[in-house]
Amino acid sequence: MKKVGIITLTKNANYGNVLQNIAMQKIVNELGFEAETILNLTNSPLFNKKNFSFANLVKWMLNYNGYRENEKRNENFRKCCSKNLQYSEVTYNNGRFSKEPTGYEYFITGSDQVWNPTFGFATEFELLGFVPKSRKISYAASFGIDNLDMLSDSRKDDIRHYLTEFSSISVREDSGERIVRKLCSTPVETHVDPTLLLKRQEWERLAIKPKFNLKKPYILVYMLGEISAEYQTAIKKLAKQNNAEIINALKGKCKFINPLEFIWLINNATYVCTDSFHASVFSIIFHTKLYIFNRRDQHANQNSRFTSLLRQCGIQKDKVIYKKNHEDSSIDWERVDKCIEKERERSFEYLKKALSKERVVVNQIEILKKKDCCGCSACAQACVKKCITMRTDYEGFTYPEVDLSTCVQCGLCKKACPIINADSNSNEMLHYPAYAAFADTEDVRLRSSSGGIFTLLAENVLHKGGMVFGAAFDDEFMVSHIGIEHIEEITRLQGSKYLQSRIGNTYYEAKVALDAGRQVLYSGTACQIAGLKGYLKKEYPNLLTLDVLCHGVPSPKVWNRYLRSQEVLHNGHVRRTFFRHKKYGWKTYALLLEFSNNKAYERIFAEDPFMQMFLSNICLRPSCYACKFKSLSRPSDITIGDCWGIDNIYPDMDDDKGTSIVFAHSEKGMDLLKKIMGEMTYKEGNIEELLPNTADSRKSVSPHPNRNAFFAALDAGENCDELLKFVKPKVSILGKVKRKLKIIVRMN
Repeated sequence: MKKVGIITLTKNANYGNVLQNIAMQKIVNELGFEAETILNLTNSPLFNKKNFSFANLVKWMLNYNGYRENEKRNENFRKCCSKNLQYSEVTYNNGRFSKEPTGYEYFITGSDQVWNPTFGFATEFELLGFVPKSRKISYAASFGIDNLDMLSDSRKDDIRHYLTEFSSISVREDSGERIVRKLCSTPVETHVDPTLLLKRQEWERLAIKPKFNLKKPYILVYMLGEISAEYQTAIKKLAKQNNAEIINALKGKCKFINPLEFIWLINNATYVCTDSFHASVFSIIFHTKLYIFNRRDQHANQNSRFTSLLRQCGIQKDKVIYKKNHEDSSIDWERVDKCIEKERERSFEYLKKALSKERVVVNQIEILKKKDCCGCSACAQACVKKCITMRTDYEGFTYPEVDLSTCVQCGLCKKACPIINADSNSNEMLHYPAYAAFADTEDVRLRSSSGGIFTLLAENVLHKGGMVFGAAFDDEFMVSHIGIEHIEEITRLQGSKYLQSRIGNTYYEAKVALDAGRQVLYSGTACQIAGLKGYLKKEYPNLLTLDVLCHGVPSPKVWNRYLRSQEVLHNGHVRRTFFRHKKYGWKTYALLLEFSNNKAYERIFAEDPFMQMFLSNICLRPSCYACKFKSLSRPSDITIGDCWGIDNIYPDMDDDKGTSIVFAHSEKGMDLLKKIMGEMTYKEGNIEELLPNTADSRKSVSPHPNRNAFFAALDAGENCDELLKFVKPKVSILGKVKRKLKIIVRMN
């Protein structure tokens, strides 16, 4: 049987989340598929069940933050879910799948507020960024808000990009349809929540009576927002009119009920008073009298959810929406059932069509996971129709976007991609010697990040009339690749730039120079060198490539936010920046900024906010956490980087002014190294000692656990000082318990 993967909200113990998931799975199964939900374990208190530890034991003993009550509620939810839902073996956590989500014919995202950006959703996961276009379906997905005006243009553009790749889009509210139509041209329909696709009799069979006794009649109150004094008065008045007791679904004897007990309470209530969408849905399904209150909390307006729901069900707003003088609550339930049945038929027809579409064979670049794109732009430069543009996402990284209206499916973009062709992009490890080295000219070393070897190589090529390509700051101190032809321009390329460099059109410019017979030295990260090789499609004897050992590339958006804040702080424009200033030595390097008013900022790397964010791995490009180019076998002719262990290997070469590790991968790389050996001090060494396995340039770093929250805050406009709070580790639970115990001891 063909399988369908369902992406929905699974993090919290929420009645609506579980109930719509149960309905969605049942509907997909009825249509002849096997439905499975893929759990998102990122910051999930429901499914990330904590293992036994001393800290957890102490929490139980102290009832720390209602730990026992929360866990009892979560356990009841887990039991309900395990009996009524089928979960995939594949899980998702902090931007990564436990294993590749293969074996699914289609993926459906929805329902519920899976696209609500104010809740931290509408990410690559909920927008199916990992799924091929012909297999991406949404059903009744909700943005939960009326518009996306609070989002930055880049964040909206990121959402738009993913929406354009859906084969079928269904949203739950009219406002959602307007949002999609405003963002893109992909056809969109509005459909009812999955819970309305199951008939009343099916829900009654699933409903479970709670174990506690109930007096009748009762009014069920389920309010997720604030219950104001005005609302309390209205509810008490309603209870008095109906001679009913008031039961709060979140308190007292109802505190630990599971979702199926929750719907039993709705079915048997005299009235339901709520600001919850799904409590309203089930009141309508069970023909229970309903009183809907506007939610009062910190979130954006969510009332459009009720407007669409009542329209779909044929219910007048003034019959159920709270107002001070509420008189007539009579509803024509027969008419409501007919309206719902009509919506069911529409929804089933949509799902049948969406789940029967043939897969489309595509021969253009298609970024299914952001970790599979290094942003080199080789695909864009290889495109003969120029239908690929590099789009900046809300994190500040660029990704290719294809204009399908002009694409001829030639496949050149895929052939140029260094990630797709990673296995064929590296040179065979030929065991050339590795060296610890530095330039003999001290000024060259001080203007460089480590030993100044790049400068010597570049000068050698330029003296012969060649061209050198590398990363340089532009007028705004962002980083782009440029080509230089004169010795005096080398200063622009010297020194590390801890940013994602824009390649621009330099692959093409290098090709023009190569085809003219000029020697070219192209420097960059290993993935950029692989991109160049993929673009050129053939070997050039006059091409020399050099990659720099790389920790990972941080977001240009983070750097720009940092730089602009420094300009405000120092009341001047930046006129010079040096990431690796050696005033305090090579090992304790400093970040230096000089401003137009002659002020300067100088801070060692461990104390500078940007360097802390960079080195904590919180703002790196997604591909850096799964780098394909961190082995000793590289696509370049020469590799250079910092020789941090020089004090242990060759202490006589350790003067704290910078020493490089340099090693070749080809004969022409080795030949170029030999040409500059008379200008440098060097010693041959064991590569495993000079560049041990533990080095970040040999293995991919792990993403910071707060990465998603960090970028959400960045997009919301928070400054660097505010962003830094995501970098610093939180106090452990045990630490908090110890601190609390100390307070108790002092009080006694």
